[in-house]
Amino acid sequence: MIFKNIRVKNFKGLKDISTPLSDFTCVIGENNAGKSTFIQALLLFIKGTKLTQDDFFDKDKDIFIFVEIDNIKKKDLELIDEIHRDKLEKNIDFDEKGIGSFRLVRRYSHVDYSSKLKNIKFVPKEKKFEKKEIDNLLKSKKGDELISTLKSNYAEIDDEKIDKLKTQKAAKELIEEYINTLSKDDLIEKDVPLDTGIDNSIKALFPEPIYIPAVKDLSDDMKTKDSASFGKLLNILLDVIEDDLNEAKSVFEVLRTNLNKIYDDNGKLISDKRLEKVKRIENTIQRNLNQTFKNVSIDLEVPPPEIKTILSTANIIANDGVKGPIQNKGDGFKRAITFSILRSYVELSHSEGWQKDKEQFKQKDRFLFLFEEPELYLHPKAQNILFEALSKISANHQMIVSTHSPLFFSSDATKTFIKIKKVDDGEKSYSKTLHIDLTEISNKDKFQLISFETSNHAFFSDRVVLVEGDTELIVLPHISKIIDSRYDFKNNSINLVKINGKGSFKRYKDFFKKFDLDIYFVADLDVLLDGFEKLEPSDEIKKVHSELLSIVNEKVVSIDVKPLPTRKYKDKLLKNNSKSIYEQIKDARSDDDKEKVLELLDELFSFEQKKIELVILQDKENEFNDVVLKKRELLKLLRKENIFVLESGDIESYYPEGIVSDDKPTQGQKYCEIIDSKEKLFEEYSKIDEQKIEFELIFEQIFA
Repeated sequence: MIFKNIRVKNFKGLKDISTPLSDFTCVIGENNAGKSTFIQALLLFIKGTKLTQDDFFDKDKDIFIFVEIDNIKKKDLELIDEIHRDKLEKNIDFDEKGIGSFRLVRRYSHVDYSSKLKNIKFVPKEKKFEKKEIDNLLKSKKGDELISTLKSNYAEIDDEKIDKLKTQKAAKELIEEYINTLSKDDLIEKDVPLDTGIDNSIKALFPEPIYIPAVKDLSDDMKTKDSASFGKLLNILLDVIEDDLNEAKSVFEVLRTNLNKIYDDNGKLISDKRLEKVKRIENTIQRNLNQTFKNVSIDLEVPPPEIKTILSTANIIANDGVKGPIQNKGDGFKRAITFSILRSYVELSHSEGWQKDKEQFKQKDRFLFLFEEPELYLHPKAQNILFEALSKISANHQMIVSTHSPLFFSSDATKTFIKIKKVDDGEKSYSKTLHIDLTEISNKDKFQLISFETSNHAFFSDRVVLVEGDTELIVLPHISKIIDSRYDFKNNSINLVKINGKGSFKRYKDFFKKFDLDIYFVADLDVLLDGFEKLEPSDEIKKVHSELLSIVNEKVVSIDVKPLPTRKYKDKLLKNNSKSIYEQIKDARSDDDKEKVLELLDELFSFEQKKIELVILQDKENEFNDVVLKKRELLKLLRKENIFVLESGDIESYYPEGIVSDDKPTQGQKYCEIIDSKEKLFEEYSKIDEQKIEFELIFEQIFA
């Protein structure tokens, strides 16, 4: 079974949020956005721990935690007490394959802060069909009085069926039969009480939660009691050896030597006759731990006397210069131990020699892992290793993690992303959630778009500015800070993202839109000639764009442009579409279609035409006032769509004379050295609109 959907109302900062869950759910967002509260809500749904007044967003309303449970199999119901099993099964909707689902809500009273589990069902709108009303109405009724009562209160039910009734039980079954025929228009969704006793019994159906919070002091959670997360983690591994100890139950001294190294009073090792599997568990944890803490040794201690309690009281003694239990060690060390155990579970459960014991990894034990910031204290390589381990564990146990690490971003392993943002409506801030579905993203985009850098921007930005190349990453932040010290990309949740050419604009835009980001685009002027449609312009913008190109085309014949260097011609003619045009020319020649040949030749060398058109659009000689006016009209409309087309061409067109280098990044750095003040910046560029230079208009809008 799996928790498929969750809705939380009125719990701390979660005023009302709803989102799907999956095998591996990754919760992202800034600090204090509500990630921990979201994970705690799942824990509360299972545990029902009593709350305080401070846990209520609105102290005059109840807290609701709705969960849809899916993929329930008939075999799962064997975990429920037999006396409640049949009653519970009636509340579960099973499909033709025998897979069931149902919805529950834990409702916390704002009066006494206690909770109850309830079932979410579609029930009749009319109050007379409620169970309580039916019970009161039929109470003590029998014979003719029972039939008369039914006919007068439930005229919708066939009289002939009512006349055949003998008992109250049969009457209630007849009413229930009628309720099942009602249409959706006659029903309302409502939480209804579970039958007596099921509230507690149903918990056996839930997975066992293992909660590891992102706190500074993990001591309470690291205790090795069976009720603590650390003990549960260790037991996942140790359960596999329980049957190997059956013969030793009556001889605890033998049991002690089977499980522990034997030391004398001075701490000197006397013997090590432990089971090989115990050694292997310890050695595997040791080896994985040493990838993070190289000079540390550990001992696994399992105290007697009872086998039942032995595994649940297991402890790990660490020797990092001072020998002692791990709960006395640092936070980083404790989390490293925790995740070393998880990796060991993955490694050992799939290793040769342990496969025969696979069933002993207690398949009936189902865990819900709730990890806050598992990357804490781990360097990037260790984070990658941990992410792989958690991915494998999620194949058998549902995994929900909150994280600040883009290394946990994967469209394959992580099925669901939930972004939590804080909203301030002027009265009281609250959280909202965004479900991010990347299952439909193409393999090409998985490879090209999902990277550490891009994921980092998607996780932690409020806005992204898409740019075409490296130079913009250097020059634009420099210009913005010169214009206004507040326009500092580093001190705002605004990031520049290089997309390697305007052709990728739509792909990156669609990707970042999934994360509910404001998206801006700084483009070279030639986007008006090539790739303009990828900007997804409005009809008004298309109209002005068409008018501009018409004016430009009228000027083309009057311009004498120097031919491109030979190397440039070669680059242009090696493009894939040029090869296609060349093949079409050969076909046209074989058909002796001279008109078609000339048409295709014009198309083949269309880049020359575009070069002339770009010269006119740039208008460096101030010859075409009508072009400038229409161009600025178009650029103003584009700015309203958060698209900033550089009026003068590309970013290099704004450099003063004397900047020469073999590579663009070096040119950009030289520009930053020369234009080092607001005065120099404003000397370079003329005001174009609203008596402001072009870059003022751009950055005022981005940082608004």
